[in-house]
Amino acid sequence: MTISKKIGTTWISSTTGTEALKLLGSCFGLGYLPKAPGTFGSLSGILLYYICRDLSNLAQGCAVFIFILLAIGISEKIEKILRSKDPEEIVIDEAAGMWISLIFIGEIGWGAIICGLIIFRLLDILKPFPINLFQTFRGGTGILADDLAAGMITNFILRLLVLRGIF
Repeated sequence: MTISKKIGTTWISSTTGTEALKLLGSCFGLGYLPKAPGTFGSLSGILLYYICRDLSNLAQGCAVFIFILLAIGISEKIEKILRSKDPEEIVIDEAAGMWISLIFIGEIGWGAIICGLIIFRLLDILKPFPINLFQTFRGGTGILADDLAAGMITNFILRLLVLRGIF
């Protein structure tokens, strides 16, 4: 049990809290799949996009910003619990990156979404310049930074494809 002397609260360390963090960080267990956990985590980002796509741009921006802040905190806690740098079970970063890949583009069909998923996963796996620069960040920020960068580049590429009339 941990007691905070500043505000007089008591926090009980529990495995329930740890398991809840792992559940959220793994996108409800997708990070524990034996094959392609990052790809399945990215599918969560598509779901988040679909849930929020009809909101105003301001509401979408606020939602993704809050999600990213929560993902950074969750990722950092899990990294400390597992004592491992960027554990592969954490796929909430892929969800955030994929959501960034699709946000604010407007009405896009499944072809563009699948193309975005492929581009995002390639960038996330290969980590070309400048995405590789974000690998040096530490903690939860480091876990998410490269995925967010890959998402931004994917978003830019998708916008170009939409402007060219490909989607």
